[in-house]
Amino acid sequence: MTSIARRVHDRALRHPDALAVSDGDRHLTYAELNAGAAAVAEALSRRGIRPGDAVAVGLPRSLELVQVMLGVLRLGGQVVPLDRQSPPARRDGILADAGAVAVIEDELPGLVPVEPGIPAEPAPASFLFSTSGTTGRPKGVEVRDAGVLRLAEPGWLDIGTRFACLANPAFDAISFEVWVPLLTGGTCVILDDDTVRDPRAFADALVRERIDTMFVTATLFNAVAETVPGSFATVRRVVIGGEQLNAPLIRRWYRDNPDSPTRLQNGYGPTETTTFALSYAIPRGFDGDVVPIGRPLPGTGAVAVTPDERVATEGEVAELYLSGAGVALGYRGLPAETGQRFVRLPWLDEGRARFYRTGDLVRVLPGGRYAYAGRTDRQVKVRGFRVEPGELEQRLLAHPEIRQVHVAVRRAATAELLAFVVAGELSFEAFEAHLAETVPVYMRPHHVFRVGELPRNANGKVDEVALLAGGFPAWRPDTGGAATAWEREVLDAVSETLDVPDLHPGDTWLRSGGDSLKALRLRFAIRDRWGADLAPSVVQRGTFADLAAAVAAAGRAAYPEPEIG
Repeated sequence: MTSIARRVHDRALRHPDALAVSDGDRHLTYAELNAGAAAVAEALSRRGIRPGDAVAVGLPRSLELVQVMLGVLRLGGQVVPLDRQSPPARRDGILADAGAVAVIEDELPGLVPVEPGIPAEPAPASFLFSTSGTTGRPKGVEVRDAGVLRLAEPGWLDIGTRFACLANPAFDAISFEVWVPLLTGGTCVILDDDTVRDPRAFADALVRERIDTMFVTATLFNAVAETVPGSFATVRRVVIGGEQLNAPLIRRWYRDNPDSPTRLQNGYGPTETTTFALSYAIPRGFDGDVVPIGRPLPGTGAVAVTPDERVATEGEVAELYLSGAGVALGYRGLPAETGQRFVRLPWLDEGRARFYRTGDLVRVLPGGRYAYAGRTDRQVKVRGFRVEPGELEQRLLAHPEIRQVHVAVRRAATAELLAFVVAGELSFEAFEAHLAETVPVYMRPHHVFRVGELPRNANGKVDEVALLAGGFPAWRPDTGGAATAWEREVLDAVSETLDVPDLHPGDTWLRSGGDSLKALRLRFAIRDRWGADLAPSVVQRGTFADLAAAVAAAGRAAYPEPEIG
């Protein structure tokens, strides 16, 4: 039986000196990667870890991350990727649900070189990726080796030799960025966070590192392409996904780069079907209003099913069901939810295939293609991460002083989470502390509103329309005195970026609805206006008064003493 570990092992035997992983000025050949992974597997075995055991891996994107994950797979174990920024409460829940017998967050000490033998057979599920759940606890998706192997099959992507690796290791895109190059004899090129956060440095790195294949979330593509129009122009294939693509921006990118060999490609797929299930190579002459999600990958089946259990015909909108090697085993320890989402369709194929109900609505297009048309539930994608508003509501309600919560989604340039909170004797500072302890950064509400009650409609449900139209002021602490004239100038730039009025010098980036990608836009607005080139951390940490001081200190022009205003 073939497996990820066996394929990499065989490649190391055939091409030992080929470059497998590049991380800045550090590199591993296939032989070095395979030997290092064998040493990791031996070290884990000495610690009593056996085939089938779940091993949590909380390393940053690095050579060590790739080596440790491959070592776990060589042992026949299951990799449980951890988000290093995840709050302790969420992390502990993931570890408990996974049944992890070990957690690796630093290099394993005392690795002893061993001769790499034949890897063990893969566990039934080689990876456990966590996704948002409506009950307030993340769900562990049991992803199979076979699902990852199919991503390396020809027929859906013109696979290159140098893949960019820039995803959070807990995000399932890592399956594409790490394993597809290693399964096809290419090189996984790791880009550091500071580079990814700076559009110009990012664009330069793609050229310098000779990247020819990559995945990027739609949000990151939009931010970088708007800032550096020539970015991605040397990358042969750019797969964009995680959220719905911006069709006008795709057309503009092609117009701005007429001589580029790059082909942009829409990649669609829930974690439950292993990263990608459908794909659409976007032609240069594309003129549609909606970018299709395309056709199924090789080894993947897709069917749009109507509520009355029939296959939707061309032009109809129905729920997308997916089958094939990419379909996960289910949700760890959640048999009821697994049964609801992983189903058979006896009326279609006598129940032979196992399908995943995506909850995504699609429109059936000519030629077996599909276009995304919405959701059957409240789930939303935020910067590529799947978020269930219900999970955020449950996490906020865990505070004893929070009585009611409703999380709404506002569609701006990207999806934004708005939390409407009914609370007792609760200070904003205590609320923020609760957020930091229980909610991962990508799930934090962009805006919080404290309300006296949640309005209800005639059916007794929360009246979301009334909430969104209510014009409630944002809940924020008393941040002290008025802004100086200089601080007001900087605050105006921040307000324009965030589309949030009435900011105060004592407000902070996260509190005001900022995120890492909006920080990209603000940094370039500051650079263009005042000539100040700021590090990402300066924008996202501290107060806006601190930011104004940093802009003044770093700008090329000399600013007068600020006036009290």
